[in-house]
Amino acid sequence: MKRELYTHGNTWQLYIKASVAKLMGVTPQEYTVNLEVKDKILYVKKVVPTEADLYKDLLCKKLIKRSSGYGLNMTISILEMLGINPETDSLDVDINGRVLMIKKA
Repeated sequence: MKRELYTHGNTWQLYIKASVAKLMGVTPQEYTVNLEVKDKILYVKKVVPTEADLYKDLLCKKLIKRSSGYGLNMTISILEMLGINPETDSLDVDINGRVLMIKKA
């Protein structure tokens, strides 16, 4: 699905619908995700609290409750790794299993 980014302070935010977050396994009690960039694709995966030690050296962020869904704040450095200009480019967002994949459209 094609999505746009919105400014949020000094970062850019992607809105994630509640139904997509549910497919990822995100709940209001467990909303921390791991971010990983490979080949200009951002992989977003829910952090399982019982496996928190596996994520201690990785980039983890908390989703922000927004309306009926969540917001994922992305810094300019993450967008640069993806080759995305947030003011002009759209994002292609897909879900594969419980992993959200974000890339330039």
